[in-house]
Amino acid sequence: MRTKKKLSSTLIKNYVFFSFTVGIIVFILLVVANYRLIHEFGGTAFSKLKASEVVRQNYVEMPSEGIELLKGWVEILDDHLQIVYIKGKKLDHSSSYSEKELNRLFYDQEERLYHATLAPFETEDGRTFYCLVKIPKEYVSRNFTITSGSEGHNAIFWKLMMQSFILFLILYGINVYIYSRWTAAKITNPLRYIAEGIKHVSNGHYYKRLDFRANYELQQIQKHFNAMAEKLEKTEREKKQLEESKQRMLVDISHDLKTPITTIQGYVEALQRGLIQDEAKRQSTLDLIYTKAKLVTALIEDVFELSKLESPDYPFSTDLLDIAEFIREIAVEFYVPFEEKQFNFQFDIPAHEITVPFNYKLLYRAVSNILSNALTYNSQGTEVLLKLLDDPKHVHIHIIDDGIGISDTYKEKVFDAFVRGDQSRKSDGGTGLGLTISKNIIEKHGGQIRLDTSQGNTMFQITLPK
Repeated sequence: MRTKKKLSSTLIKNYVFFSFTVGIIVFILLVVANYRLIHEFGGTAFSKLKASEVVRQNYVEMPSEGIELLKGWVEILDDHLQIVYIKGKKLDHSSSYSEKELNRLFYDQEERLYHATLAPFETEDGRTFYCLVKIPKEYVSRNFTITSGSEGHNAIFWKLMMQSFILFLILYGINVYIYSRWTAAKITNPLRYIAEGIKHVSNGHYYKRLDFRANYELQQIQKHFNAMAEKLEKTEREKKQLEESKQRMLVDISHDLKTPITTIQGYVEALQRGLIQDEAKRQSTLDLIYTKAKLVTALIEDVFELSKLESPDYPFSTDLLDIAEFIREIAVEFYVPFEEKQFNFQFDIPAHEITVPFNYKLLYRAVSNILSNALTYNSQGTEVLLKLLDDPKHVHIHIIDDGIGISDTYKEKVFDAFVRGDQSRKSDGGTGLGLTISKNIIEKHGGQIRLDTSQGNTMFQITLPK
């Protein structure tokens, strides 16, 4: 069975291997450079470590490079043993010496930290000064054997390199630990959030979103993940709404079919048993049966038409026609029914030709459904206006009435299936699919339909692209 490797462990191992390789290369180069440097100084600087070798009448010009390389320094003392000049980095705090203190520097004592050499000399103005050289004991032997040749040079070289190597390892280890943990965290933490988000989505929790700060690539993953989750949430919500709508539609269809069919069955049974003898009542009963049968037929036809419109394979074609003439024809057809019901029917249609691509039969169905609703659900005296507006990119069909109106409760649902203006669910009303069919037809044309009741009346606005 293969072991599971965490990304953080892989990153740390890779970084350690890479850093170690680079570190070894750098260290080797450092060794070579220092070795060459020490040997180049070997013939010059390391040959001048004693006071007698570096002392000059002009003590400012003393060659103290080798001494300083070994962490030592030079002190110039006057005839009163006061320090008047220092060359190099002084590591103790003395500023003057007594004869006893000066002599003690040359005793062979274990507690002494430095090897010292002393040489008197005369300055340019004839004064007697002393040149005192101090070098840490760890770099030279008692007799300054460092100056004896390459063996001494090598001893110093390896001592310096060992100290450098230890410091290198310490700094290297700290760097590897901090950087590897930081790098791994920057990558693995966002990946952990992403994995948790994917797990939530796979469990159906589409509302979960990612929110972390990371590099550009991981931010892009977060952005696309959240967009995907949002789409899935929207799809799931629409799916539930569709299922609820289908369930409600089945209940509504069953109700709307059951009521007239039950009525038809009752009257047919009464006729079969001879319970209705009067000829006038028999004719009235037959008329009622016919009306109910027409309602059932209309409902079935509307359901069939709606199912076709909602199908993506529905054959839909348009012709380039004069929509102004089209609206005039509808106005003429509805003029008489509105007059018979004592409605005040008006229309406002431009006189010029307005050419628009549309499907004559379907658009006629969409507009006539809205006019039929106005005729069915409003009472006499209602004013109805059919208006056509034209702009460079669209045409607008407005159907406005000042009738009973539509309450805010049902305004948002008015285009849903089986929603009627009076919400009575009466069996002698419409099928409840008229506005749903109209909406589907308008959208097939690439247009929009909306209801506006902000002006105190009922206005359906149809917008079609040119």
